[in-house]
Amino acid sequence: MFHRRQKRRAVAAVEFAFLTPILLILLFGLWQIGRIVEVMQLMNNAAREGARLASQAQIINQVGAFTQIHASSGLPNVQDTVREYLIGNGVISASQVNDVTVTFQFLDGDLSRTDPYQGLQGERFQITVTLPVQDVNWTPFSTSGTLVASTVWVILVDTPFTVNTSVPGWSP
Repeated sequence: MFHRRQKRRAVAAVEFAFLTPILLILLFGLWQIGRIVEVMQLMNNAAREGARLASQAQIINQVGAFTQIHASSGLPNVQDTVREYLIGNGVISASQVNDVTVTFQFLDGDLSRTDPYQGLQGERFQITVTLPVQDVNWTPFSTSGTLVASTVWVILVDTPFTVNTSVPGWSP
């Protein structure tokens, strides 16, 4: 019986040597999947933040003047809003900001329009955010491809109207 134990002594080490790579792959795989799920949720939130801004079409700035909302130029704009959200939530660093692609597209009406301020009340549009997987990869495994999040929203700008400033039946 004593000899039997000596023969089995190294079995645990051999089993450990075989199982360790499998356990590490499973651990890193779960870690990577968790990271991707987290990043996708944050990308969806970033797309919604961009859509909230775009839905206004124009805002009133600090001096009371109207400011048109653009897709990628001017301040504020949809692209910068999405990118700042991703940086602020630790998805990307400031050096990776140009890796994020943000597109704005109308789904109703004249599809050639490119900026939110050109939309009319009730028109639908889509914001799409694209990010390379390697920008958010935390594991030692090489991954390729892109993550894509999008949201569909509606232009909420008020219908234009005029106010009649004359009082009926009264003349100066």
